[in-house]
Order: sequence, then structure tokens, then C-alpha cells
Amino acid sequence: MLGTKPDEVLARELGRTIWAVRAQRKNAGILWRNPPEESRLWLEEEDRLLGTCPDEEAAAKLGRELDAVTGRRWILGIANFKRRPWTEDEDKVLGGSTDRIIASELSRTKVEVRARRKKLGILPFLYEARRWTLKEERLVGTTSDYVLARRLRRTEGSVYGKRKKLGLPSFQPALEQWVQEEEELLGTMPDKEVAKRTGRTVRAVKARRLHVGLRKAVQPERKPWTRNEQRLLGKKPDDELAKRFGRTLTAVTAQRNRLGITCNAPKAKRWTEEEEKLLGTDLDKIIALRLGRHPSLVSNHRKLLGIPAFGRRRWTAQEQAVLGTIPDKLAAEQLGRSLISVRSRRQGLKIAGLGRRTRRWTQEELKLLGTDTDETIAAKLGRGGDSVSAKRHVLGIPAVIEPSWAPEEVALLGKFTDDEVGRRTGRSRSAVHLRRKLLGIPPVPKANWRAWTAAEIALLGTMPDKEFAARFGHSAGSTKFKRLRLGIPTFQP
Repeated sequence: MLGTKPDEVLARELGRTIWAVRAQRKNAGILWRNPPEESRLWLEEEDRLLGTCPDEEAAAKLGRELDAVTGRRWILGIANFKRRPWTEDEDKVLGGSTDRIIASELSRTKVEVRARRKKLGILPFLYEARRWTLKEERLVGTTSDYVLARRLRRTEGSVYGKRKKLGLPSFQPALEQWVQEEEELLGTMPDKEVAKRTGRTVRAVKARRLHVGLRKAVQPERKPWTRNEQRLLGKKPDDELAKRFGRTLTAVTAQRNRLGITCNAPKAKRWTEEEEKLLGTDLDKIIALRLGRHPSLVSNHRKLLGIPAFGRRRWTAQEQAVLGTIPDKLAAEQLGRSLISVRSRRQGLKIAGLGRRTRRWTQEELKLLGTDTDETIAAKLGRGGDSVSAKRHVLGIPAVIEPSWAPEEVALLGKFTDDEVGRRTGRSRSAVHLRRKLLGIPPVPKANWRAWTAAEIALLGTMPDKEFAARFGHSAGSTKFKRLRLGIPTFQP
């Protein structure tokens, strides 16, 4: 049916978006067909109106169909009008995820979403900490923190903190011996070039060069300065000369200072009273565009005059009196401010925070360590698994080795969920999950799970994830994960 009817008509008949129909038609190599209402030629005045207002308003002004206006704007490559009023459904989404993800789902900019959320007094989205499993803990220290963080999809700081809690040393890879051919390259070329040829790091090459007694390495040849270039130094700004000479800004500034030449750059433009009145009335980058100045200059001058940034309100004495008397998160909710704002203000006033009180370990609790798995003891004591594991490592108590799996227990893997197998065998969910992974047994699919078809995969990224999930019966999280796994960018209207 593609190409036999206009894309807008097919989109309505098939229950798909116009972008999905166009993408499928382009992939199939089918030419685009003009809709019937496009028989009337577009005038230049009509084209200028596109993108300056919503498509519905433009269609009413021009007396054309909405699909015709949208298609014409898309053909000319004109961006959609994004300054549309916020709806109640969009306001409900704010704070439920990061501003970047919400901006992508609502087809708005990240700055616009953040400004709307702050205006409504909604706190930013805070990620919930992901618990460490027994399998992940066993991998800590077996490789570098950076490599393990990429493998487990965690931050390098999280892996480093976990390794410190477990009392494990950092990973030290086995040093590869230097051969004679590699040592002969030392000192004959820059360390960076030797590192590329030997497959080593620059620090390793430098350390080996100093070890064999070569104090200096060959430096790359530098481009000599000509007389014409030296004559222009100081007569124009350094950044302009750097682009003209094909050199770095640091090299131009260093050469000018070496010759004792002062920079005759144009003097800074003075601020007028009309310009200073605009500070703080809008975002600094928007004010900078209106005044023709750099955003950093606008921000610095605003701070110099003591003018708060746009969207921020001054702290009152009553609000500052609350800081430190209750936790920062509770203070942020009461004052209608963000957690980062409350924490920064409290630290700026040098007020001690009311941290979370840690529960002391009793002698009865310490006696339980090492008598069972950490997760089982954590469930009995009402503590976290990481806390129990760290305390056991500090006291030098060995971990309990889980009993061997009987053939009857192994037969349950893959037939029931990990939680059900753990309940029947008296093991933790992490132990069941780890055993199933080691044996290569796939998990039991969920009740509402179904395989992805080739047609569904081809349409990923042609519409918002939520719309795709509602149309094809997948969850929004599953749709997003599948799109990111295949490297398909998010939908851009």
C-alpha cells in the first residue's frame, strides 16, 4: 500500500504515525506521493509561516489540511514549533525520571523541562541504589575498577567504594617483559610514538626509558615561526592569530610573551544601565544572545552585582534556620527547593548536616556472622547485605560456602522462577540466579513476555517509546532497552 496513497492517509488507515510510514517507505525505495490537497502551490509567504507557530494554527491561517502543513514543513526541513503550552498530563510526568529522558519522551528541550519542573517546585529525579549481588562481589578485585564498572554497568566510583568496603587491594596486572627490539626504540622517537608501536601506555614507556638511563626523549619537530607571523603578534587577539597561523592558542600566547610583546586586544565593552536591568530576568545564555555578549561574561557580571539567577529565589532567614535541624531531603520537601540547593546552601553556611544515624552492632548480631550466607543473615537482622558482608570482612570471618546442589534441585532451574526455586530449596534468589547462569540455563519467561518480530524492530526509533509500547504491547522499559541495545537513536520529531 506504500506509495499508492499519501503518507498522511495511510498513517490514519493503518493506525501508525506519519514518521513510521515515511521511514518504511524510504527503506523500501518507494517514491513519495503528493496528497491531493497539495495541488495548490505553496507561496513563499506560506513557507515563512511554517515553524513560527503550531501546525494546527498554521493550517487554520493558511486554510490547508493539518497533514499538508506537517508534510510541507517536514519536506523543507523546518523544525517543529516547541514553545507550546504545557498540559496536565505532561506536568504529571515531571520528576518521574531524569530531565533528559523526559525531554526526549515529550519532544522538548532539556532546559525547557528543567525550567518547568523548577517552576512547579518538583524535586529532580533521584536514582535508587542498585544492590550488589554475590556474583558481582566475587568479581571485585579480579580486574581494574574501570573495566569492571563497564562490565557491570556501574560507575567507577561505585566499584572503588565496594572494593574498599570488602578490604580488597586494587588489581595489579602482570607486567609484560620488554624485549630487545622494543628497548631499541626508546629515545629514538617520542614516547607517544613508542607507545603506539609497542602497544603500551605512555607512562610505561617513560618509566622504562628512565630505567635504562635515557633521560630525554626525542621531541616532535615544531613548526618554526616566520617573520611575518612574529610581526602580527600583539596587533590582533591571540585566538584570531591562532586560527590564522594554524597553531594552538597556548603556542601563540607563549611566543608573544617570549618576545615581550603586549597584546593590543580591543577593550571590553562597558555595561550600560539598560543592559544591567536585563540581568536575572531570563536565562544567562538568552540574555547573552540579546546583548551580543558571551554567556560567561553575562553570568560573571550578574554575580558581581549580586543578582540571583533566573528561576532562583533568595534564601530567607527563616529558611536558613531550618538547615541542619532536619535531614536535607526533608528540608528540601518542606522548603520547596531541590536537594542540591539545600545541601549547597548548608555547606556554604558551614552548618553540619543531620546525617543518617547508623545502627550499632550488638554482640548477638556479631555472633551470627559466618553462620549462614550474608543475605540470609541480613534478612534476619533487618540490615543490608552490603553492611553484613563488609562487617564480616572487617572482623576476618570467612564466608559460608553454600551446600552443593542436589540433582533434584538442579532439575528445578529453568522450570520455575528464581524466587520459587529459592523458596523450595531454601536458598537466596542470588544463589539460585548465579547457579542457573553458571549452568547456562535460561530463565523462565514472564507471563506477558513475547519475542520481538522483525517488523517491530524495524519501527524502533520511528516514534516515541511510550507510543510504541502502547501500540505493540511491549512495556516502555522493554522498548527503550531494546532500542538502546541495537544502537537505535531516540525518536526526534
